[in-house]
Amino acid sequence: MAELNVEKFYERLNKIHAHFLKHREQIWNGANCVALNRGSSSDDDYRKSNVLHLYLFGYELPDTVLMLTKDGKCTVLATKKKCEFLEQAMGKEPKSGSVKKLELLVKSKADNNASNYETLLKLARGESNGEAVKIGLIKKEFKTDPKDGVVMGWEKKIEEPESNLEVVDCTHGLSMVMAVKEQYELDLIKKSSVLSNKVLKHSFIKDIEDVIENNKTTTHETIAEQINAVIEDPSKINLKVPQDLVQSCYFPIIQSGGDYDFKVSATSNSENVKFDIITVMLGSRYSNYCSNIGRTLLIDPPKQVQQMYDTLLGVHDAALKAMVPGKPLKGVYAAAVKYLRDEGKENLVSSLPKALGFSVGLDFRDGNLLLNAKSTVPFKAGMVFNLAVSFSGLTLSSSARASANDESAVKNLSEYGLVVADMVAITDKGTDIMTKFGRDRGDISYSMLDEDSGDDDEESDEDDADRKLAKKIAKEEADAPSGGRKSSRLAANAASGAADVEGVAERERKQIELMARKNEERLRELARSSRKKGGDEKSKKAEELEAYKSTKNLPDNVLPNQVKVDMANQCVILPICGNPVPFHISTIKNVVLPDPDNAAYLRINFYTGGMAVGKDCPENTSKLVQKYAPYATFIREVTFRSLDSHSLTTAFRQISELRKRARMKEIQDQEEANLVKQDKLVRTKNERVPRLSDLTMRPVFAGRKTQGNLESHTNGLRFISTRGEIVDIMYANVKHAIFQPCENEIMVLIHFHLKNPIMVGKKKQQDIQFFTEVIDASQAVDAGKRSMYDPDEMDDEQRERQLKKRLNEAFKDFARKVETVARKNGYSLEFDIPYRDLAFTGNPHKEMVSIQPTLNCLCNLTETPFFVVDLSDVDHVHFERVTFMSKAFDMVLINKDFTKQPYRIDMIANEEKDSIQEWLTDMEISYTEGPMNLNWKQIMTHVVGDDRFYMDTEEDEVTAKEAGWEFLRMFGKDEADDQEESEEESGYSEQSEEESEEEEDSADEDFDTEEEESDFDGDEDLEEQGMDWEDMEREAAADDRRKKRDGDEDDRPAKRKRRR
Repeated sequence: MAELNVEKFYERLNKIHAHFLKHREQIWNGANCVALNRGSSSDDDYRKSNVLHLYLFGYELPDTVLMLTKDGKCTVLATKKKCEFLEQAMGKEPKSGSVKKLELLVKSKADNNASNYETLLKLARGESNGEAVKIGLIKKEFKTDPKDGVVMGWEKKIEEPESNLEVVDCTHGLSMVMAVKEQYELDLIKKSSVLSNKVLKHSFIKDIEDVIENNKTTTHETIAEQINAVIEDPSKINLKVPQDLVQSCYFPIIQSGGDYDFKVSATSNSENVKFDIITVMLGSRYSNYCSNIGRTLLIDPPKQVQQMYDTLLGVHDAALKAMVPGKPLKGVYAAAVKYLRDEGKENLVSSLPKALGFSVGLDFRDGNLLLNAKSTVPFKAGMVFNLAVSFSGLTLSSSARASANDESAVKNLSEYGLVVADMVAITDKGTDIMTKFGRDRGDISYSMLDEDSGDDDEESDEDDADRKLAKKIAKEEADAPSGGRKSSRLAANAASGAADVEGVAERERKQIELMARKNEERLRELARSSRKKGGDEKSKKAEELEAYKSTKNLPDNVLPNQVKVDMANQCVILPICGNPVPFHISTIKNVVLPDPDNAAYLRINFYTGGMAVGKDCPENTSKLVQKYAPYATFIREVTFRSLDSHSLTTAFRQISELRKRARMKEIQDQEEANLVKQDKLVRTKNERVPRLSDLTMRPVFAGRKTQGNLESHTNGLRFISTRGEIVDIMYANVKHAIFQPCENEIMVLIHFHLKNPIMVGKKKQQDIQFFTEVIDASQAVDAGKRSMYDPDEMDDEQRERQLKKRLNEAFKDFARKVETVARKNGYSLEFDIPYRDLAFTGNPHKEMVSIQPTLNCLCNLTETPFFVVDLSDVDHVHFERVTFMSKAFDMVLINKDFTKQPYRIDMIANEEKDSIQEWLTDMEISYTEGPMNLNWKQIMTHVVGDDRFYMDTEEDEVTAKEAGWEFLRMFGKDEADDQEESEEESGYSEQSEEESEEEEDSADEDFDTEEEESDFDGDEDLEEQGMDWEDMEREAAADDRRKKRDGDEDDRPAKRKRRR
């Protein structure tokens, strides 16, 4: 016989009875008692009586009457077998509950239950004294039982005039009681939601992606059947769930091709799936508790559809924010309408459904608790709703259809609909979304465009360009025949060269405008920062040293002629003239113990004024020396001699150890001086935590390889190593998060660049990285030759590719989950992915590495030490060693904080210069270039002391000067403008050979004339040795201007003639 959970039965029965007594007049419609009848029909799983029996008994008991009276008496009329099942609860009524007694009435065939009906009537009337009495029933099910049984006979008895009973509906009261779920129920709904989520992700999405990718033909009904089969048997997607506990809430609804209906009563038709806008709605039951999820897939969506979907997500988020305990259900619909009106899209209000969701539990859709515009029922913690936001009947404009790809099915779409449905639990802190599948447009958008189509277009464009060029050359040949042959290849090269020059000139124009704008912005930034600081910054004063307050505090065991080390007070007590004199350990520069001869010697050197204290000197001691140096007398060194070497050796060892401790303590204090106190990690409870296992962390703890697991919690991430070491990274402290998949590297990694450093072990770190190696970096290569067809090697390569793909997917999925958790808890965290097509090779530290830009950074994350430059901190970029002779150049990235030395990347190949400069221009970062390496320490010292660095005038505000970093330009701003004008005048026009020769001759004559008039002397270069750097720069700029004016090509031959 089945077992009844007696404790749960009475707990829930008492909950119903207590609510009935408290809200009898309003919610229960003034009923004097409640008769909860369960007929024999079992066609509808979601009948209120079915749901109620599952709620109370855990089973359905057909043809059963349960009566509950005001005085706490519960009477059940049923067959003998059912009464035997309920006998388990007899006499076990809890004393604390309002239900005082359970009575069982066994079905009687002798009098056709006449005596039982009379007993129920007496209980229903109570002490009415013949007056009409209201009896609460599930009115929707009243008189609907087709079978003549206990319930039908009882309902007939109620209708008899002499019964004097008035039927009222008690459904709303039952809904209110069952709406607030216990923790046990919430756990079951959570499992049901996870099941729906898994089926959507691993069954529907996988199947539909296969259909889209391979352009298969299938019907909506076929896919729905496949989904339904997976729900009924989750083992098909490798879910270990007992099959008898799961079932489908309804037959899945798949729709596409313009025919959309988002009611739960809709069905999947037998039409073929169209690759335009596909909607899916599916629901599963776990232990009779329901869940539902709905998503829209966009395939090659036009911009109009994308914008509409973003609006739908905005409505969804607005509705979520309105689901707060204490607020009425109708507030959700009002929030959705308000959002549309605020966005200027009030016309979409008519496209919303009448209800944006419903209460879910044992009952799939509770009609008494709808998220419509009328419901005044307040939200309570423990309620669970299916929030289903949709737009239906949307019209796709003709322009949107025209913008779609010619082969896209969207061209045939005139109307469409969008839907997003999620399971939402109400908690004291807000809402908890139980269905985690992504809703963002990037998660549900697909493209069927040919990846090679862009290349084809480019090739066709190139062909058209070649044809136009050939026609142009042929036309010129016909108009002015030269008698010689022209090369189409050379003509094409000339055209491409002209295009490159135009691109460089355009970039240079943009850079001049950008630098002027940046100078103004930096001026405003510096003005704001100076106002905030207000000149209140003061250097930290020197702290006086005090080992002992008086001689009474000296250790008791100090002898007159002995060197004593007090480790506790960090001082050394030296005997001077027979008196113990304490010296703080921070004043001792070093201690020397020479090799003993007849006697042992100990020499102690101190920090003194009038000489360099050295970099190892404590900061406070250095300040004290500077403070007292003008007028104090210092002891430079003391030497002690002893015939007993043991005492001096012991003192030497203790002083050395104390100095070491003091030095380590000072280094640790310096490391922790600028640390910002981090929030305490709030661990996530009652839900699954995103986790990555078997990771290696860099930097490591104490020089050892650090492996462990990374978890994402409410306000941050926690890494726990296998040795129990913990590193917490708060979302609020993450400045940039970078996910770098494994392609050509040996590892896949997640990197965090922090706003404020944190302590890892005993060191301060601003970059934390977690990675997994795809192949062992120290893997030995077999010296023997192997065939390219070696099956073992092919298997190894295949396994490596599969491992790469699996790890990339795992890290990518984890990054998405972390973003979702952070966004859910009010933090902004997005992972960047490096742009590999913009990568270049350079030397930021001591080896050549691949440097890759991201949206916000320039970084190398594979090799250590890490190289991460935040682009928002970069004020300017300068390229050094840019000459025609060198094969590589250096890049200097100047920080906005001029007190910091610039970042350097050396030995970048010349071929990368144009792409890097183009990228910098796109990122609105100014740059300059020059032929030599500069002394940046000296330059930055000069810039820090220049208050008018970003201004274009001197202090008299009249004399013009180069503003900002313009002084680094190889050619000044005026020269660049002159060059642009000359380029515009020339227009890159092609000239005949005769005209070009005439111009060359005239240019030679002009050059010779100017040379004869000048007093040029070949020994003038020797006179420049005495000029300073600024004069040399000025002379070089003048020389460059002269060369530009006279023509570079004729310069060298003329000089050679002159020297002869």
